[in-house]
Amino acid sequence: MTASEARAKLDELLKAFGTATGAAGLATEESGVCILVFDKRTWINLLADTATDHLVVWSTLGALPAQGAETTLRALMRANLFWNGTRGATLGLMPESDNVVLAIRRPMDETDVEVLRDLIELMVEQAEAFTAMLAGEASPVQGSIERASIDLASAIRG
Repeated sequence: MTASEARAKLDELLKAFGTATGAAGLATEESGVCILVFDKRTWINLLADTATDHLVVWSTLGALPAQGAETTLRALMRANLFWNGTRGATLGLMPESDNVVLAIRRPMDETDVEVLRDLIELMVEQAEAFTAMLAGEASPVQGSIERASIDLASAIRG
């Protein structure tokens, strides 16, 4: 898929999603990214990555806290383990800062408007939960961590 084809597909999906949700006119910007903002606080970015033919969806959650960064990083790493605490997304740190990013990707050729809607909903839910955790307001990943430990404990050696 060429860059223009991938971007055209994403724009087509965004248009259909916008029509279905009452947000007509959604499209990528000149950079190829579409930024959706929910409740003036949760930013979800979408990009058709032509190098991998994937739709990439990400949200910058905020900076690691100045106090307790090690504890926060441990919680984030536990949530990241086998994607259980992130519902399939992954967590990382931006190389030039301590900003935490939540990201997920799906093959473009397997993405339709329903898949797009599901990805956006998942990312908004997870971004809000992890943003609250970074702000010290919640620990949203505990239940998933416990389940992952039970489900995978017998399979992991080392």
